[in-house]
Amino acid sequence: MAVVTGTLYDIGGGHLAGKFPELVFELNDTAATAGGVYVTEPNVITPAGDGSFTANLPATDLMRDDNFYKLSIRWLDTAGNSTRVDFPEWKIRVPTGGGTLGDLRGPGSNLSMVYVSLTAPEHPIPFMLWLEQDPDDTTNPANTGKLYRWENI
Repeated sequence: MAVVTGTLYDIGGGHLAGKFPELVFELNDTAATAGGVYVTEPNVITPAGDGSFTANLPATDLMRDDNFYKLSIRWLDTAGNSTRVDFPEWKIRVPTGGGTLGDLRGPGSNLSMVYVSLTAPEHPIPFMLWLEQDPDDTTNPANTGKLYRWENI
């Protein structure tokens, strides 16, 4: 599990007096990894009184498909009834190492990722590109080599 931390101040929560927020992390689709299958049941996190939170989530970079989390904030009244929802379609990806919410990115209009290295990436995702550097070309640090693309993993 990857640890995602943050505060509601990171995402514009502002002053929390009298408000009862819940963060809802929901996978976009059923996901599989080498370790198992994850369903789309939401992971609901209640922030502390100061707005800070910690979420333990399966890492999306280990998933075999192009998965991401849809994140929303549900605002509850004192009886626990939902009064409104913010960010209903905010999308984030969670790397194996986790991170702070403000630093996590989701899929955008350009889903291509280019990995530049002498060795292949350990956990490629669909449509990821790997530019295999040419180890024999020591004269040019921006050398080129072979370009690979993962279609189906």
